[in-house]
Amino acid sequence: TLIKIISECGKEFEKASRVLNGDGAEVPNLKTLMSSVGDKCAPDWYRLGLELDVPVGDLDIIQSDYLGRCLKGMQKMLRKWLEICVNPTWKQIMIALQSINKSSLA
Repeated sequence: TLIKIISECGKEFEKASRVLNGDGAEVPNLKTLMSSVGDKCAPDWYRLGLELDVPVGDLDIIQSDYLGRCLKGMQKMLRKWLEICVNPTWKQIMIALQSINKSSLA
């Protein structure tokens, strides 16, 4: 298990390095996005959605549909962002997380 932890930390470091170096690193899919930030800042999904320019109307619908279910709200918001964003990147996620004071998750 130690090797797995080291390997996963290495992957996260590599991803963060690409973002910090301006690479942007395109977001591959919802599953990867959720495992990286989803469950760690789920209560803040609405604010994160605002920072990612998800339309307020969509955020309100998600909030209404998943009231009290933060993780599901985060998943639906990120899915909507991936649908509407022309070129979603890790850099965008990092900037949005910094904006809501969750930069340690980026």
